[in-house]
Amino acid sequence: MKVVVYSTGSSYGMIRNVKSFTAVPTMNEQWKRIRSHYADYEFTIVTTKGYGSHLVDYDNNKQEIAPEGVKLIILDPSSDTDAYVEAIRKQAPSIAIATSYFGGAVDWETLKDALIAEELRQVGIRAVSNSLFAAETFFDKWNTHRVLTEKGFPVAKATHIPAVYQKLSKENPALFSNVYLDLAFHRIRQMQFPVIVKSAGASGSSGIFVASDFEKAKENILSRDDSADLIVEEMLKGEQFGTEIHGTKGNYTILPPFKFNLNDEGIIETREKIKYGPITDERYRIEELRSMLRRLAEEMGIEGCAQVDLAFDGNKWSIIEVNPRLSGMTSASAALESRYALEVCIESCLDKKINYDVPEILEKCISFGARLQSLDDVKGLEKEKHMKYMEKGSPDFSLYGRPDLVVYGANITLGGFASFSDMADELKRLAGLYPNVISERIIAYAEKIAEEESGSEKEE
Repeated sequence: MKVVVYSTGSSYGMIRNVKSFTAVPTMNEQWKRIRSHYADYEFTIVTTKGYGSHLVDYDNNKQEIAPEGVKLIILDPSSDTDAYVEAIRKQAPSIAIATSYFGGAVDWETLKDALIAEELRQVGIRAVSNSLFAAETFFDKWNTHRVLTEKGFPVAKATHIPAVYQKLSKENPALFSNVYLDLAFHRIRQMQFPVIVKSAGASGSSGIFVASDFEKAKENILSRDDSADLIVEEMLKGEQFGTEIHGTKGNYTILPPFKFNLNDEGIIETREKIKYGPITDERYRIEELRSMLRRLAEEMGIEGCAQVDLAFDGNKWSIIEVNPRLSGMTSASAALESRYALEVCIESCLDKKINYDVPEILEKCISFGARLQSLDDVKGLEKEKHMKYMEKGSPDFSLYGRPDLVVYGANITLGGFASFSDMADELKRLAGLYPNVISERIIAYAEKIAEEESGSEKEE
């Protein structure tokens, strides 16, 4: 059986922006395990130059290295849908699987994935990708709000400010006032504060502003120069979580959520980005959540991988946003199942029925970021028993006029724990060996996790 795994990009990839980048285990090692499980399969990767860090390794010159036994086809970032379709078609695959990751300035790679899949099906090639409907809905935050509201999914109250009306009075001196902004401000006054102001088309958490009152929201909106539309929404109260949906229609795995640590403003902490799971305590109405997400997957045409950000106010769940692609959570969610993220992407799309939809079989795990003094700080950590996945490297600040600035970092996923108490104990042990990697903040958070979750673990 021939399998093509494809991933697109529409701008300079992450690799361009780093001096060094290494995955542990390497992508070659991950592919080796996949090939051992699927010995009768032939795998080909079709990806964009500089955009394949979730599929291939890179040498010191930032050139892609083909995994052992896997064919690699590299396309230019400017390649259009037709170029991808032709490159994939030439391989005559039995199935093509979309595996795009986090985008650039605009998170819209899933749109191209879906377009490629539709074109491939028209020439008789089976393709698995999130639907064009899902991609078109979720890459734009206002579309997300509008469609989810129409379908009866719980979301925050929000209003929309199209970029054309935001800029109209600035660019047209004949207009003495901006009537559309008057309408938007009228709606914002009626919201409960704090509210979040963000670009409807931006990638990740870029451009988010938390306004504690109307005047701060108005000031921020008037000062912005976003090329995309704005969305202003009430900040959802309560704890924040994330989870992933894997699989195809009729064969979904809906994972229990991970809990996120929040900063003082009530949004996800970006410094250490701690997330842990799975959360299975029924005070969180987990089965109700999983039922809602299964309906979301069915109605939106989720195929492959999708990540969902969530809020729980103590009584009900609300959806913050949906990312129909691999995400920063995929390596952590895969660790719950003792798999690699790459295995999740591929196995979730093949015909083989794999049942990871039983919360009781999942292992505890934690994922966090670390700023390092040197990459030597993590030397040896990759050999630790509970190390599941790590990305390490250094941004290239010379691209931004700061060649003197050197920062090292790592994203780390530890897993395989029977309980959150065991997880906290292991983190304390590792902190003694790697004090520049595991901070006192992470230890304190792990101890808090163990204390909060001890009751639910006893019930399990």
